[in-house]
Amino acid sequence: MSFVNLHVHSAQGSLLDSILTIEQMVQYAVDNNQPAIALSDHGTMHGFVDQVELCNKHGIKPIVACEIYEVDDYLEKQDTKEYKQQRYHLLLIVKTQQGLKNLFKIVSEAATTGFYGKPRISIPWIKENNLGEGIICLTACQAGRVSRYLEDEKYKEAEEYVNLLKETFDYVSIEIQSHPTADQLRCNTLIFNFAQYMKMPYVITTDAHMLSSDQIESHSIFVEIGEGREAGETYMGCHLQNEKDVYKYLGNWNLDRIIQAGIDETIKITNMIDDNIDYGLGHGSITPVVDVPDEYKSHEDYLHHLVFQTFDEKFGWMSQEEQDIRRDRLEKELPVINALDYTDYFIMLYMIAKEADKRNLPRGYSRGSGANCLCLFMLNVTQVDSVRWALDFSRFANMGRIGSLADFDWDISKRRRKEIIEITEELFGKENVAPIATFNTLSTKVAIKDIGKVLNEKESSPYFGQIPYAVRDEVAKMIPTVKTLSDLGESEEKDVLLRELIGKNEKLDAIYKQFPMWFKYVMDLEGLPKSRGRHASATLITPHPVIEHMPLCLDNDKNVMAQLEMHASMDKLGYCKMDYLGLENLDIIDDALKNAGLTWDDVNINHLNIDDKNVFDEVYNSGNTIGIFQFESAEARSMSIAAHVDNIEDVIAVNASNRPGTKNSFPDYCKNKLYPEHIQSIHKDLDTLFKTTHSILLYQEDALHLFAYAGFPEEQQDVARRAIGKKKKDVMESLYEEFKKGLLQKQWTEQQIQDVWTLLAKQAEYSFNRGHAVAYSLLSYLTAWLKVYYPVQFMTALLTAKSDRTEKLSAIINDCNRMGIQVLPPKINEAKQSFTGNPSKREILFGFGAVKGIGESVISKIIENQPYSSFDDYVSKIQDKTATIALIKANAFPTNSRMKLMQRYAKSLYPEKEYKPVSSLPTKAKLLLDWDIDTSDYMVGKKVDKERVLSVYNQKRKDIFDEEQKQKYKAFMEDFRYKYAQDEFLWEFESLSMFITHNPLQEAYNLIGAEWDDVNSGDKAVVPCVIVDIKRKKDKNNNQFAYLDLCINDRILEATIWSKQLKEYAELINKGSCVCILGRKEDEHLFVERVKPYQVWLDKIKKLKSKANVYNY
Repeated sequence: MSFVNLHVHSAQGSLLDSILTIEQMVQYAVDNNQPAIALSDHGTMHGFVDQVELCNKHGIKPIVACEIYEVDDYLEKQDTKEYKQQRYHLLLIVKTQQGLKNLFKIVSEAATTGFYGKPRISIPWIKENNLGEGIICLTACQAGRVSRYLEDEKYKEAEEYVNLLKETFDYVSIEIQSHPTADQLRCNTLIFNFAQYMKMPYVITTDAHMLSSDQIESHSIFVEIGEGREAGETYMGCHLQNEKDVYKYLGNWNLDRIIQAGIDETIKITNMIDDNIDYGLGHGSITPVVDVPDEYKSHEDYLHHLVFQTFDEKFGWMSQEEQDIRRDRLEKELPVINALDYTDYFIMLYMIAKEADKRNLPRGYSRGSGANCLCLFMLNVTQVDSVRWALDFSRFANMGRIGSLADFDWDISKRRRKEIIEITEELFGKENVAPIATFNTLSTKVAIKDIGKVLNEKESSPYFGQIPYAVRDEVAKMIPTVKTLSDLGESEEKDVLLRELIGKNEKLDAIYKQFPMWFKYVMDLEGLPKSRGRHASATLITPHPVIEHMPLCLDNDKNVMAQLEMHASMDKLGYCKMDYLGLENLDIIDDALKNAGLTWDDVNINHLNIDDKNVFDEVYNSGNTIGIFQFESAEARSMSIAAHVDNIEDVIAVNASNRPGTKNSFPDYCKNKLYPEHIQSIHKDLDTLFKTTHSILLYQEDALHLFAYAGFPEEQQDVARRAIGKKKKDVMESLYEEFKKGLLQKQWTEQQIQDVWTLLAKQAEYSFNRGHAVAYSLLSYLTAWLKVYYPVQFMTALLTAKSDRTEKLSAIINDCNRMGIQVLPPKINEAKQSFTGNPSKREILFGFGAVKGIGESVISKIIENQPYSSFDDYVSKIQDKTATIALIKANAFPTNSRMKLMQRYAKSLYPEKEYKPVSSLPTKAKLLLDWDIDTSDYMVGKKVDKERVLSVYNQKRKDIFDEEQKQKYKAFMEDFRYKYAQDEFLWEFESLSMFITHNPLQEAYNLIGAEWDDVNSGDKAVVPCVIVDIKRKKDKNNNQFAYLDLCINDRILEATIWSKQLKEYAELINKGSCVCILGRKEDEHLFVERVKPYQVWLDKIKKLKSKANVYNY
């Protein structure tokens, strides 16, 4: 007999609570000759696929389980300070196939409908829905109801509860835990006695959260840095155990036979579990059910029809030779697609694309290697004719990929991305579609800093006060970052693990010897999951409801998603996935087309002139690439100029070269293009093979061409490219011999073969997918074409897209100025929600939506009531003070003086009052004393003329009233001016976040005589600016410093102000403050040294200039 760990938590499923990996737990079972092991994470089942896969690999029986949180009423979500509904733990183990499905439903309901801080469920709900069938129940740890009830002497409640469990689940065992704490041992006695009373079995578990007892401190620190709570002795003994460990912890608690019975129960429960449960692994590719019209014999026959039904439309205008080339290509692609079992997947892609096009949903031309497949072009999934662009189908699919899953990525309108999800749900069933989970991990550098900080600040730490920030920072900087490349050639960064560096870095080793426990904790914890999120684009599509294949949960926005991450759901379970990536540039193009009165069909990239000299000269070759897809960065602009881009192949090459792995070959591309007579090829045939790249091996497809040239069959070409890229030495050696044989037959010399092989091995790792580069470059060209031929419409769309990013707006407006397009403040009778273009006037108006302080409801009302005959007409219809003040500041109303208009508006807001005469008089004494009215002066005969006295009395009262109103009016106007009407020169900036019609800083820059770009890195710089944003931070000594965004003459500049200067100039460092800063320029960053109020500085400089024509800060 042996012992089985039935209560185990993993780092992936019990986030920030366990440091045990699934690999470690399975290996532990192997090393200790345990026949099985369970995974029972808190409220989730994130890791069950990895568990089952690893268990099967090592011949260990997987026990899939979950420790759920159960409550009296899982629908109640009204905790208060005075009352919180108690949560209890309960362990559920899958016993049968039905039990697996039921557990998925229980966990999903708890993690969606029942989620309230934690996933929660109620036992009566499980019972009512008969979901306990096929499930074994254990009563969990001290946080379970049985333990709590027994400790609180609620014996009747404990008995009733266990009877409910017995009525609900197939089998129930009372859980005793192997922990050495006094609390646990006392609780174990209560549980054992209760089990005897109930005549029920009991089972010993470990509630493992770590691999071994020597990780207790590592675990404690992990909990502290992750959740900010002390772990205490709660986790004593919470590690994987064998029989020896159990007797060590419980030997003094009870008799051996009693302990052995609890151990034997673990084997009994293990044997109850069906050995033939299908967890979903090993079934290959699983696509949703796709219906095919009755007239087609098979799915393959239907796909053939779909592919060729658009042939005449797409190629009918071509020569017969060109048509034959494409027909042959399609007939070669289809058998491969069918053989790889991609048929239904392709039909799915067709269905999605068709519905997207019905909605006029903007889509990218292609993403990834999908452009290499002509069949996808025929299905209108991509817009790239792969024959025209010489794209190898084998890069997308070949017979060497049998068993691999089909995978196509979509670029979709970012604004309308939800619609593609809706389409997918409508086509394949809402319950069959779900986003996929993803996990962020604790990086080595973060682990070093966070763990070092805890050890340095904790008084009980052996390193208390010994690991200051400087040491932590120094060690973190010793950790190198490895840059890897995705299949597309995109850069991906990852820290090297500390455990891989020990013994290889003398300085690091010296610190290791000084602080061994610090390094041990880091090595225990680095790389562990720390948070769960939703994958940005991946969407799962299953043939039946997702909940039948895996549990569900909620993402941070309360949307339902699958609990499994992408590799588990797709690579291991084989389910279909779509990647829908929201691309803002598609919205920009779509808006530009609408502004121009065009449709996407009007600019079909397969019929658009892509050899337009104006486009290359005015955009790419001149570096005017603001707003141009993939070419907006400074580096892309400089590369575009360096390559003298004058054709579409140059655009593709620059696009592909502007990646970390391919930049090294770019200078050679430029040199060979400009000076072809100096090209020195290894062999003359390479000039033909790599003609489009001027004899440079730039694309992954170039490697395919080289292997094809050497005689490799198509199904081996991409396999060979991948093997070389991954530096598989044994494979590379055999490939080289075959490669050499093929080239010797073409009269290559041994030296030439070695040289080209070296080149191939070097570049294969970093080369870029040409299909992706072509698709993205064609989209880039479309943005450039629109910018040249519909400049106002395009720039209007661009400004609209970037309206919430001030730093982007500044650059775009500067580019508009260069193009002779005026960007103006909103006009009250013409502006709309977004930017509005007027091509005939070459003007673009700011939209009301860009004016700070105006809500959408007010904007709608303003637009609804346009036009306004006068300012007074506007005020009568739009009674919103905040919006009106903002619009006056934004210069939205026609006026010669915004200040006078503001005063006029302020006056209209003042609640004027009229004096109301009184009809009765106070006493004679009061009239005389308070009002200096002697009634004897108003005698008519022997009587007082009360009417005259009343008239005088009212006049005196009115005089006082008028003076009070005058003072109130004056105070109101002064208050209004103080609040809303100061610094008129900043009004435009306050309302629009930038200067449009008049830049008050320009005077300062004229006086300085130098722009930011004129200052060399390392030199002092004088920067008149407006503070746009402030991000306050704490330094290593807990002193506050700040990062500033500064609006300077033509852009947004980033600056740092350290704690000393921040304290000294605290009154000036406010959002919206206009100041002048003296600082040091480092690259494109400013470090603040001194700050002055802008106007004070400007007045001083004017005086100095007028006196001595000298300049000094």
